[in-house]
Amino acid sequence: MSSVADPRAGAGFSGAVRDAVYLGAREIRTSLRTPAFLLPNLLMPVFFFFFMTGSLGGFAAQSGLANFSAFALPMSVLFAVTGGSAGLNMVADIESGYFDKLLLTPANRFSILVGAMSADLCRIMTQGLVISLVAVATGTVFATGLVGLLAMLGIASLWGLGYSAIGFSLALKTGNPQVVASMWAFQVPFVFLTTAFAPKEALSGWLQTAATYNPMTYVLAGLRSLSLEGGSTFDIVRSLGVATLFCTITVSVALLAMRGRVR
Repeated sequence: MSSVADPRAGAGFSGAVRDAVYLGAREIRTSLRTPAFLLPNLLMPVFFFFFMTGSLGGFAAQSGLANFSAFALPMSVLFAVTGGSAGLNMVADIESGYFDKLLLTPANRFSILVGAMSADLCRIMTQGLVISLVAVATGTVFATGLVGLLAMLGIASLWGLGYSAIGFSLALKTGNPQVVASMWAFQVPFVFLTTAFAPKEALSGWLQTAATYNPMTYVLAGLRSLSLEGGSTFDIVRSLGVATLFCTITVSVALLAMRGRVR
């Protein structure tokens, strides 16, 4: 592919940020015009929350867990931030040829990915916030108040950004919408082979082993410490560390996939 002279050469970091903002805004507009990418990621976690509290709340209360909705909320938030729509707009651009047209413009190459991932971060933060507001509005008592709620959303969104990076990596590597749409297959073990329905001590056999090695278990423990227990520093710091490590690894893979795509 022939190179194109960049009239903004020398703009450096500020130019890259400007490119990312413009491309991220386009990504948001595209997502808003495609409700099929948004509504399932919002409605399913709401359903999951009310299903959990409605079906298991009474049993949990008999077992000594009175505030079961605060136990279920972090799992519903993680469910919301690990939706399977990440990368679908990008793979559509690759299929349509729009992505190649972007490469012919002076736009910073990595800003294409950074802008798209920033827009996706806005999406998952909004979805997590909506789930939380619905829970609070229906009577959930959050142990650490507004500050703890915001901390929970921050950690969960960091984990969600790492999960989204997998979708962008698949889009850039394969350019195949079917492969990207199969992201739901990653979601199932992450969400259900963990302490989604009960504390790890209550699990047994292979499920307890799977939960032990599932990094989401430790993210979830920190979020529940904020929502249910009033804040255990160890659990919260470990949760943040696991989410940061996961995000660092998957975003690095996405950046490598972007480098391979633009060569």
